[in-house]
Amino acid sequence: MELGPAMFIILIIVLIPCIDFMQIGLAYACGWYANHLATREAACAGPANAVTAANNATAVWASSGLGAFVHAPPPVNTVNANFPPDIDGDGINDYVQVQTQVTIEPMFKLPFVASQPITFQYTGVRPLEEKGLH
Repeated sequence: MELGPAMFIILIIVLIPCIDFMQIGLAYACGWYANHLATREAACAGPANAVTAANNATAVWASSGLGAFVHAPPPVNTVNANFPPDIDGDGINDYVQVQTQVTIEPMFKLPFVASQPITFQYTGVRPLEEKGLH
């Protein structure tokens, strides 16, 4: 007699918000992966093509299953190919820094939980590939 209302309360009050929070955690991890991809591609492309390479990597991520899972538009990248400025004095930048901003939509629109889009920002730093310069 009381099992039906109890199961309803457990489902609505506990299970659905837990699923929503798990999806937000997975979306955070997927956004980190987008930043990792963009940083790797920018490091391999070199300073001249770093912005294009990072944007291409995140566009591929947004069109993949991960981007669709988190309901994210293509992330916004900010690439700094002079980070930090030449530290060993050889006239070549040694690192690339990519900042990625990913906005995700929660899976469920719940009335008692903030259901607005959430923006995560990530920063990745990676050594530039040498391409046979040394």
